[in-house]
Amino acid sequence: MVDVLVDFFKDYGYWGMGVLSFLSGTIVPIASEALLVLFLNLGLNAIGITLVATLGNTLGGITCFMLGSLASKEWVMKFFKIPERRMARADRMIEKYGYWTAAISFVPVIGETLLVTLGVLRANKPKVIAVMALGKLLRYALITISYIGIAKFFGF
Repeated sequence: MVDVLVDFFKDYGYWGMGVLSFLSGTIVPIASEALLVLFLNLGLNAIGITLVATLGNTLGGITCFMLGSLASKEWVMKFFKIPERRMARADRMIEKYGYWTAAISFVPVIGETLLVTLGVLRANKPKVIAVMALGKLLRYALITISYIGIAKFFGF
């Protein structure tokens, strides 16, 4: 069984990481960080797989943000079964920090809630996307660097 999974991940490489990190960026509970380490262990290029993971996860985050911008807060809470207390916490964070909260959108569960709430509140799209992408890139880069070491990351 393990060999089948390893072959699957080898066959789909960058595309697989892109799709899985996209799903992880939405409400699908996938540990893209663990998958990043798996793909690194399979020998994929560190910078390439880090950028693919960032792009996929950012596109997943944009999906959450856009869903929020198309709906009312009440509909979002009902459809995604977001408890009132979690939505209230997200509202307080956004009131305090604005679009900068998108930088921590990689945090499981609350990250998606923050992005949906930013969408509901019609936050500035380019700023949210830029800050979100930067936060996700820093997270994946730190994971990659800590896994393979800084020298190997830069090709030394």
